[in-house]
Amino acid sequence: MKKIKHRNALIIFLIGIALFMKGISAIDIQWDLTNDKHYTLSDNTIKIIEELENPIIIEVLLGGDLPPNYQRLRSELTVVLNQLSRLNTFVQFDFVDPFADNANTEQTIKDLYNYGLNPEVEIDQENQSTAQTVVVPWLILNMDNKSSRVPLLQKNLGDTAELRMEQSIQQLEYNILDGIHKLLIKKKKRIAIIKSHGTSEDAKLLSFLQGLQPYYNLAPFDLKAFPAAPEKTLENLNRFDLLVVSNPKAAFSNEEKYIFDQYTRQGGSSLFFIDPVAVAQDSLFILQGNAVVYPINLELDELFFKYGVRLNKDIITDLYSAPIVLAQGENASSEYKPYPWVYHPLVQPTGNHPIGSAIGNVQHRFTSSIDTLENALKKTILLSSSNRSKRKTPPFIIELKEATQPLKPSAFNEDGMMTAVLLEGEFPSLFANRIAPFSWSSPSTSKPARMALFSDGNIAENQLNSGEPLELGYDKWTNNLYANKSYLHNTVHYLIGEEERLDLRTKDIQLAFLDTILLNKKGTALRYTASLLPLILLGLLFLFVFVRRKQHFRQ
Repeated sequence: MKKIKHRNALIIFLIGIALFMKGISAIDIQWDLTNDKHYTLSDNTIKIIEELENPIIIEVLLGGDLPPNYQRLRSELTVVLNQLSRLNTFVQFDFVDPFADNANTEQTIKDLYNYGLNPEVEIDQENQSTAQTVVVPWLILNMDNKSSRVPLLQKNLGDTAELRMEQSIQQLEYNILDGIHKLLIKKKKRIAIIKSHGTSEDAKLLSFLQGLQPYYNLAPFDLKAFPAAPEKTLENLNRFDLLVVSNPKAAFSNEEKYIFDQYTRQGGSSLFFIDPVAVAQDSLFILQGNAVVYPINLELDELFFKYGVRLNKDIITDLYSAPIVLAQGENASSEYKPYPWVYHPLVQPTGNHPIGSAIGNVQHRFTSSIDTLENALKKTILLSSSNRSKRKTPPFIIELKEATQPLKPSAFNEDGMMTAVLLEGEFPSLFANRIAPFSWSSPSTSKPARMALFSDGNIAENQLNSGEPLELGYDKWTNNLYANKSYLHNTVHYLIGEEERLDLRTKDIQLAFLDTILLNKKGTALRYTASLLPLILLGLLFLFVFVRRKQHFRQ
């Protein structure tokens, strides 16, 4: 009788456990117990997803067999997508293997490139064998008749495979929300691109501007369109949310400085890429192999000085720099070799600001230093050279043969110098105590505005290959890809007021990766331990329960 009671109690207990587990599984609640709140969505993300009114279909091109690193990426991505789907059932997703039903892999890869979905080739070396896998780390978001492509892989020059995957996982939420943002834009903000004053050629700005088109309406703007009526030019400029001035070569008139001044005072943001000195790069790299460096005057110094910034007439050289490729030898015996080129500094963006978070090195080409002065504007250093820098003051001659000469590290003894700065606040007027160049009903108070100033006129210019534009940041000579495009796009987003989305980039996630060296040495022992240890523990637990029950029923 006692045994029957114990048996009934055990059955009731097991039924109770089953009902409890069933009830728990029916409750859709998650707790994020990670220190870095890895699996907690931001308030901005939750708000955007909950307010969705149309279905969004997400195709994830990470189906099928994947290398271990990408399996981790897929696993983390699944968690994020499940969270979004729980917030709003309009978010639907499916994993797709782009090679599943395609016998012709080469043609599939060509089609993916044509659609802008660049695949990655992952080479896995294990047990003295090499396996090559083509992976397509992309999302395609579809809503109504619109679609957007979202890259999942964050690639920065010099990153290890583990760091690249960590940063990719860190940016998952931002990248997905960025793709959704493109679909939800109903009214695009407007950006004016200055085309007067010898600014950057259209072909050299193509990559930079094409990346902005899904977000904004871009329009060329001529400051000299109405020379007899500059007030009309100012009225037209005030219709834009952001002004971009890239690498001007002609000086600005007093009227044009007044247009900049009044546009900024009325809350217009601006982005300047300015060269304080001139370097004839065509002469250096194509013709004579040398170029004269001399200061130029764009007549903007007093305007920037009023805002608390000074562009110095110098050139920064840096031990931490990008290489250039030079030909060595003659005729058939010649070969191309990379050499360090101190005039092309590689700078690391400020990581604690949303513009530069999780961004790789940015390449400068003949950049100058910037000084800041005290005033009421908030100033943030965006880019600066390393602590192994040295400035050179023009006029002087740069010779290409300098690249082949040994470097003296002791000569680079200056601390890091600022090459880009962000200004925020209510800007003072340069013409506050002056007679205005033309009649204009200037407002009595100014509105908050933002301005980013780069002392490198070429930083937004892409290279050309047989006249065709290449990706911004890509160096065709060394096959290196720098982060210029991503960084400058983030700068535009911040200046135009999209900092809430950029804040997602600062999310810091620390992932644990296996020690591959230790795994190669003790892989077999670890696998046996992982397989047998649970069985041993389970056996010990069974033995303990068996002994206790035997002792209990003897009583």
